[in-house]
Amino acid sequence: MNEPIGRASLPTGTVAFLFSDIEGSTRRWEAEPSAMAIALRRHDALVREAILAHRGCIFKTLGDGFCSAFDTAGDAVAAALAAQQAIGAEDFTAVGGLQLRMAIHAGSAHERDGDFFGPAVNRVARLLAIAHGGQVVLSGVAANLAGGAMPPQTSLRDLGEHRLKDLAEPERVYQLVAPGARADFPHLRSLEAFPTNLPRQASTFVGRDCDILEIKELLRKADLVTIVGTGGVGKTRTATHVAADLLDEYGDGVWYVELAPLSDRSLVASTVLSTLGVTQNAGQAASDVLLAHLKNRNMVLVLDNCEHVIAEAAHVVDAILRTCSRVKVLATSREALNVAGEHVYRLPSLRVPPAGEPLTAADAATYESIALFADRAAAADGRFRLTDENASIVADICRRLDGIALAIELAAPRVKVLAVGQLSQRLDERFRLLTGGTRSALPRQHTMRALIDWSYDLLAENEQAVFRRVAVFAGGFTLEAAVDVCADESIESWDVFDLLSALVDKSLVTAELHEARQRYVLLESMRQYARERLNSSGDAESRERRHASYFGALADRAYQEWDRAPKEDWLAGLEPELDNFRAALTWALDAGHDLAFGAALASAIYPVFIRLSLLAEGARWCEAALALGSPPPATQARLQYALSMLFNNSGAYRKALSAANRAVDAYRLTDDERGLTRALSQMAQLNAREERYSQALGYAQEALQHARAIGDNRLLAATLQRSATAFDPSQIERAREQFAQCVAIFRTLGNDGETSRALNWWAESEAAAGCFERAIAISREAMPLATPEIKLYLAGNIAAYALGLDDMEQAAPAARETLTLAVRLKHPLLLQCAISFVASIAYWRDDAALAARLLGFSDARFLASESRRGPTEQVPYDKVLDRLRTNFTPGELNALMDEGAAWSEERAVAEATSVS
Repeated sequence: MNEPIGRASLPTGTVAFLFSDIEGSTRRWEAEPSAMAIALRRHDALVREAILAHRGCIFKTLGDGFCSAFDTAGDAVAAALAAQQAIGAEDFTAVGGLQLRMAIHAGSAHERDGDFFGPAVNRVARLLAIAHGGQVVLSGVAANLAGGAMPPQTSLRDLGEHRLKDLAEPERVYQLVAPGARADFPHLRSLEAFPTNLPRQASTFVGRDCDILEIKELLRKADLVTIVGTGGVGKTRTATHVAADLLDEYGDGVWYVELAPLSDRSLVASTVLSTLGVTQNAGQAASDVLLAHLKNRNMVLVLDNCEHVIAEAAHVVDAILRTCSRVKVLATSREALNVAGEHVYRLPSLRVPPAGEPLTAADAATYESIALFADRAAAADGRFRLTDENASIVADICRRLDGIALAIELAAPRVKVLAVGQLSQRLDERFRLLTGGTRSALPRQHTMRALIDWSYDLLAENEQAVFRRVAVFAGGFTLEAAVDVCADESIESWDVFDLLSALVDKSLVTAELHEARQRYVLLESMRQYARERLNSSGDAESRERRHASYFGALADRAYQEWDRAPKEDWLAGLEPELDNFRAALTWALDAGHDLAFGAALASAIYPVFIRLSLLAEGARWCEAALALGSPPPATQARLQYALSMLFNNSGAYRKALSAANRAVDAYRLTDDERGLTRALSQMAQLNAREERYSQALGYAQEALQHARAIGDNRLLAATLQRSATAFDPSQIERAREQFAQCVAIFRTLGNDGETSRALNWWAESEAAAGCFERAIAISREAMPLATPEIKLYLAGNIAAYALGLDDMEQAAPAARETLTLAVRLKHPLLLQCAISFVASIAYWRDDAALAARLLGFSDARFLASESRRGPTEQVPYDKVLDRLRTNFTPGELNALMDEGAAWSEERAVAEATSVS
């Protein structure tokens, strides 16, 4: 039991909490232990005095931190100001100074044995974690309550909304500003300040403090920690909160990888790559690309829901641990991965009170399961309160649910229609029915199923049908998709929305709002349960076919738009459906339900794989469609053209040329003039890349004839763009004529993105002809029109062209911009090029040794990725390499380049950035 310091009783009702600690105290203890002991005693006296002088109560101390409570937010602010002023006036130079950070939040909390519990206490702790030494921050609630009670000459500075590490809704944060006190600090250490994709949670996270501490400690000792437990126990929420706590410890961030939607276990490595924004080129094994990317990174990967792909997940994790010494993996699964070095943490159910123990509301709220029930019940019905009268009944409900988090989350919203006594009775009746009266024999996983059974049986017949049918979706779905898949003669299409809304209200389906569009998601345990029900209903085959048909039609519409005039947000509506497209392809091709449909789908959806840089996966589906059956000529032609595009984008130019040739042959057997035109122009470009200019010109001329006959200006402009590359560099004037026509058409169509891309191609042709100054001018003309990705290419090309002219004044800023954009956009190929460009700048700055090391790093990365420099990048590379050979002997140069080859990406970027 804690003994509160400062007053006879703790504050009640809405309590203002003031938490504090010393920034960097561990480092000071290690450097000056004796002086720190003296300084800490003085710090404690000053902070304690400030809190007590303003009617505060100290209810807990943690190391050098104080946890105090006040009746009003104004008193908490005054105490914080007094403490900061006292610490600032004291001489702490013996330990390099002390920087006190403080946070204030207000809310209701439960008190037990002299300590406070509840979300308000957790929130102020999270708020403290984002502050800096010398800074006092307040939550929006505390700032509003402090209002007119602020100390004289002080004010509050609005720091905007910030996501705290509890992953809940953003908090508006304010900073206390006072005369003579430091006012400017770095950005708060909120989630926005760290590289991460941790998902925002729509509900508060309750409890698990001890579990989180233990898991964090395990992860500091081991490279792999797997959180195991029954479905619904809370593995995902716990893992994401552990991850949030680790953000400031890993320079390359904490990344959340959702594996639940995967129907194909071979996509585990590809899914991790996609999450990290890393491109996998056709012909490259996803695991090899992943290991190369992670080798020298310092990060945490959270692999969620491994159970259904556990063999492949274990294989991928084992490879990561063997190769990437600075990567930690936090996995969740219903069973261990069984990988060497794995530490398994079996997540228990939330704590429940012993049976028969009389409970007050305050005592009950200290048990995690009851606190969760109370929170979710109040969210569902604002009238609900945990009271002395209902505390024991709620405790009984939580015991019957074995403290399983998801079970509690499903039961609590029922307080809208059932009193807690009725709710407990219904649960009791249901469990007795399921277990034959043997409550003690009920395994926890059966308890979870019993609760879902119970919730399912409470649904109306049509609600049950929709719940079963939406199990065919992977990774979520829209209302339009649900209507198409679920409606039939028994359920009208206009009823589906109401039925889905009912399922959302009953916590069986989750609704997520993405800007102006709503999307629905099933928790994995719910999806599996619904899938079992669907399979046993005899309706599964029909719903799978309707699912495939819907996404096949969506892919076909998307392809038609892409082929003619895609809008700027073309990809936005398709990317969330990637897992549904995969599920439809798996059903059609891998499971063999409809090979012809699968081939058509693969041929229509390949632009999405290109836009998302999933080149290897897109090629795999197209090759599978061709290998498994004999699609009609039109589909074969499009599949071959798709392969050509996928291979071309990944640098496999000869494979791209071979596929384009087959596409032309197939298109000649169809009446698809548009497809034939694209394939012919692709042959023109690819033959020119291999310096077969006479063949290239033949294909270009035929492509242009078809394009002009079709009469589509956008297709004509795209054909002119490719065909213009077919000319030998000595015929640059002819190329210029076609590029000028191409750009003029794109400008007329008002398509800035395609205009900038065409100008970029034009500049490359100018450079190939040795006209570097003209190439630079054209690239600069394209810059204002370009998307960030095209700007990256343009900046790199400007750097290369300027280096070709030995114009370092233009080359240096362009090389720096290329480096910055390549890092920001996570583009490995352009990063390799940027490092190579900076090597030339370093040589020009009289640092030949650094130039050699940077070149060595670039060479090693090109070799590892099985890619090669294009002609534009090769010119400056050859120049600087020749110059380095005049500075060093072959042995010296090889040693320096080998040194650079061993650098991590972080080291190479840092060294390149240092070149001014």
